[in-house]
Amino acid sequence: MKKYISFFGSLLIIATFIVSCDYVNNAIPPSTASTTGSTTGPTIIYRKALVEDYTGHKCGNCPAAAQNLTSLEGTYPNKIVPIAVHAGYFSNVAGTYTTNFQTVDGTAYDTQFGNSAAGNPNGLINRVGYGSGSFIKQWSSWGTEVAQQIAIPAIFQIKIKNVFNTTTSSLTTSITVKALASITGTYNLVVVLTEDGIVAEQLDYSLPSGSQQNLNYQFNHVLRGAINSTWGDVVTGIANANDSVVKPYTQVINTNYNPAKCHVVAYIYDANTASPTYYEVSQAEEELVK
Repeated sequence: MKKYISFFGSLLIIATFIVSCDYVNNAIPPSTASTTGSTTGPTIIYRKALVEDYTGHKCGNCPAAAQNLTSLEGTYPNKIVPIAVHAGYFSNVAGTYTTNFQTVDGTAYDTQFGNSAAGNPNGLINRVGYGSGSFIKQWSSWGTEVAQQIAIPAIFQIKIKNVFNTTTSSLTTSITVKALASITGTYNLVVVLTEDGIVAEQLDYSLPSGSQQNLNYQFNHVLRGAINSTWGDVVTGIANANDSVVKPYTQVINTNYNPAKCHVVAYIYDANTASPTYYEVSQAEEELVK
């Protein structure tokens, strides 16, 4: 009888140990990149679609574009990386529109690409077609453009690992870039910060006449600025398939921002000025700060 008691006691101790073990998350979480394949064949990683929504709080048609983007995120979950770029006339602070969402980087993008000059709301989808008449996309066509981009096999994979220090408001982000094919040419990595859930004033033409300023409008994906630089850093050391490089960056986040609603967005684009796909984004990814 003592032997049986000892045996079952041992089993109880082992079971208790297994149940009480802590679960540790993967240091670099699996990418949410769009994939397909089977257990017997190779897995294909596809592009995500970087959707840049050029907007402003005095643009009365811009809420419709933002709603369209939200709808597309639901249609294509984990396949869209959104950025709302507030730049140009419609984003200027004036009168009762007192919240300033403009950034140096957003203004630089708008100046280079001419979005606000073309008339907001509009946007860019992976910056495809730079230099052509079809480069700037009206918001009503974003769905078609996104569907095309996410069907293209990717040549890069991006993974983001964020560590946020609540005491110092310091963010350390490590961006892992992996080549999925042989790479030639010049590619830059850009890392920016965006924020969701900001409540402020927005002109909205869908509201009744005389009350079209919505003081409780929720802004999402707002570009807060570049973490590395406006046009990014050249990516080197990944000429062959499966080559990878890790790029670490540190930045103190403005205490007026809510880090729990901020994302790090990283994207890679063709930085060869002589390339027919100059500025085109080959891959994009985002990850919550905390």
